[in-house]
Amino acid sequence: MTASVPPDPGQQIPRLVPTVESLPAPGGGLRLRGPLLARRGLHRWVAWLFAAPPRVEIELDDIGAFVVTRMDGRCLRQLADELAAHLKLTRREAEVSLAQFLHALVTRRLAALAPAPVVERTA
Repeated sequence: MTASVPPDPGQQIPRLVPTVESLPAPGGGLRLRGPLLARRGLHRWVAWLFAAPPRVEIELDDIGAFVVTRMDGRCLRQLADELAAHLKLTRREAEVSLAQFLHALVTRRLAALAPAPVVERTA
């Protein structure tokens, strides 16, 4: 009999969305530029009226750049450990900071979390 174990959230793998460009910024940071936003009808008019930007673009400092450059297939737990070692934080502080940062990237549709691999046990 095989039973699937619920995946550990620390094993999820964060990645930048494929349509996001990563550009160097002056001062050692990093700039993330999302795709053009598709607006139709009334939304396009309101965006024009309020001079809304045509795409999501954010500039990261050196800590944000540190995290984004390490989003190359490493799981959340590994990223938190590396962030804790780099900034001399406790693991819990690094996990909380990383969670808030990734939440901001996911909210802006610049990053996504890949599901953790399912572990199957045979009994």
